[in-house]
Amino acid sequence: MTELIVEQAAAQMLVVDRGRFGHRHEGIPWCGPADALAFDIANVLLCNPPDCAGLEVMLGGTRIRFGSTVTFAITGADCDAALNGRRCANWAKHVAPEGSVLQLRPPSRSVYAYVAVSGGIDVPLVLGSRTTDVAASFGGFAGRTLREGDRVAIGTAICPAGASFAIAPPQLNLHAGAQSDGVTVLRAIAGGEIERFDERSRTQLWEERWSVGYQSNRMGYRLHGGALQYVGEQLPSHGVFPGVIQVPPSGEPIVLLADAHTTGGYPKVGVVIENDLPLLAQRRPGELVRFRPVTVDDAHRAAEAQRQYVQAIRALALERSGR
Repeated sequence: MTELIVEQAAAQMLVVDRGRFGHRHEGIPWCGPADALAFDIANVLLCNPPDCAGLEVMLGGTRIRFGSTVTFAITGADCDAALNGRRCANWAKHVAPEGSVLQLRPPSRSVYAYVAVSGGIDVPLVLGSRTTDVAASFGGFAGRTLREGDRVAIGTAICPAGASFAIAPPQLNLHAGAQSDGVTVLRAIAGGEIERFDERSRTQLWEERWSVGYQSNRMGYRLHGGALQYVGEQLPSHGVFPGVIQVPPSGEPIVLLADAHTTGGYPKVGVVIENDLPLLAQRRPGELVRFRPVTVDDAHRAAEAQRQYVQAIRALALERSGR
């Protein structure tokens, strides 16, 4: 059996796929990758199907040994990766001979790195997905984060190995305008309860430079800044999803992410568009973000641009693999 062995585990290292969809009405969150674009590109570089599972590594500090010759890809946070002691490029596909050791060091910036393998990580399907729901302890590898000594099965590759190659980070193509004076700009649509905030708060939402709080995780990022004042009536619990900007009684917003719960009663002041959630997920505590208002049509155009971008990388990967 082809497998990888975890010799050193990161602070949080999970088996993830695109997510466990179709069960939010049953109280089951999606639990997909924090940076869905980086995860998708890792699979695309290998010509894997989109639903193949891979590894999400938070803040590096991990070492993996491959039990046989494996083609793999690394994307996301730059962890100064090395294969058998030799530097290997990020946003790239590589071939690891049997017994090779891949090391990911702590990145100097960003948070989440992704390691995909040709054929995908082979763990059982649970409710149609291989992703890990840590809170509920199911899916992924025994429903938990990976630990030192874990032996993780790899599926059968369906694409020839081909030559190693790399691409430019997607920020250079899709998110060229996402940084302004060191502040990450997140496109957002006004939320259902925005008119129930006072006028000062409605202006502040778009003008504030919000700081990412230390109480942030895959469920949601807490932002620090001036308090937003909700003046509407108390809301009953209602459905929420990744991207929703909730405002708790403290007045400081929370942007829901991949592990977001399925319901909540906090008012919704906005929704970060899906394409920009990876930008937020890769921010560290203390880094600054601000919201830029966009329309639903703008969100659709951003989604289409990203779809075409990923499609172009897939075409290149197929060409380089000889298919």
